[in-house]
Amino acid sequence: MKKILTTSLVSALFAISASAATTHVTPEMATKIEIKEVCSVEKHGINKVLNNAKKYNASAIKEKVEFRRLNVNNSDLIISVEEALKSGAKEVNPMHFKGKKRSKTKLAVDYAAWRACSFGLRALQQKEEAKTTWKLAVPGDGFKY
Repeated sequence: MKKILTTSLVSALFAISASAATTHVTPEMATKIEIKEVCSVEKHGINKVLNNAKKYNASAIKEKVEFRRLNVNNSDLIISVEEALKSGAKEVNPMHFKGKKRSKTKLAVDYAAWRACSFGLRALQQKEEAKTTWKLAVPGDGFKY
């Protein structure tokens, strides 16, 4: 009986810690987060910023708003930063979004980590902002030419 109780407690604690580590950041939550605070490599270090980038980008993918900039998806940028940290490279050269070759984009590792973090968070923030600002982008909506 004691073994069953111990096993169930351990599995419950593991489930709680695993769910806390993979929490989904909603666009509403993202608007309250300051990019300069969360994505600063100088303040938090590159590994913490990279973990934040993974968390925000996973949420952005779930919300279907992942950034693609200069023919590079944000998830490919995160992967290239991880590879650079393992190999000790000073620059990253992420894969083209079609996945066949490397892109022409070359970035410093610190900058690439900051960029991946800010792109993941900003994608979520822009999804929330679009709910109120989309009318500003519609031409002919109340305007006379």
